[in-house]
Amino acid sequence: MPELKTGTGSSRSGSPPGDPENPAALGVACSTAEAFARCGLSSPPWTVAAPSFVIPGTARENCAWLRKFFPEVALLLFETRACLEYGPDDLPRPGEFPELSYHVHLPLDLAWERGFEPVWADLAGLLDKVAELSPWAYVLHPPPPGVSLERLARAFADAGVPPGDVLLENTRERCLSEVWEEAAGAGFSACLDLGHLLAYGQASIPDLPGFWNRARLLHLCAPGPGGRHESLARLDAAGRETLQRLLARFALGGTLLLELFDAPKLQNSLDFLARCVGLWSRTE
Repeated sequence: MPELKTGTGSSRSGSPPGDPENPAALGVACSTAEAFARCGLSSPPWTVAAPSFVIPGTARENCAWLRKFFPEVALLLFETRACLEYGPDDLPRPGEFPELSYHVHLPLDLAWERGFEPVWADLAGLLDKVAELSPWAYVLHPPPPGVSLERLARAFADAGVPPGDVLLENTRERCLSEVWEEAAGAGFSACLDLGHLLAYGQASIPDLPGFWNRARLLHLCAPGPGGRHESLARLDAAGRETLQRLLARFALGGTLLLELFDAPKLQNSLDFLARCVGLWSRTE
């Protein structure tokens, strides 16, 4: 099973949704628009999103805070059982935060060894839980060898989710290079994780045929020890060069997820990203 990036249970922070005085929230001081404006850009060239677990509390409580800074939140459904048991206070309610758009990260611990049908039943249950939030995409770690991506694409389509709205992510267990021909043939899109690319030697992914026509989301962080997600400011020179190359090829208007689970690291990464994009735009 992949290492879980963060807990996704429903423990509460003690502050109600929308409470601006949540002391854990003080690590972020400005919005994405403000960060890019300070670097001479009228607006971010992409939608910049944050994950739904940055401050202590539920995804709903995180969204209540994050809406002040980010236009989009990635709803992290990392743990299958815990997320299937979510109640009405765990996720944002339909229309509750009209400032926000959403995409969803499906579980990291799907038990494919149990067979396709049990896993699909879990996925279908999670799709139902978030359907009224109208997420624009669903990120999925590629299943292990032997699981038919064509069958998986049909299951999503039958559930009302076009395969093009399902984004397969490069992981430690499976590089997208291994599955690209089958994934593209089945109609899936792609999510490229910068930290994984750097940590696991996956530099060939950006040159896959047709990749950038299917890449709809970039996960951004610096790789840390033990798989930890570190601020983008921790990237070495090679990592910064790779980030610049990826952003130069990524479609304007796409979504960048700052995949940090700590408020100060999130702010630090936002500031770093804005400074880099501002600098690169002046030197082109």
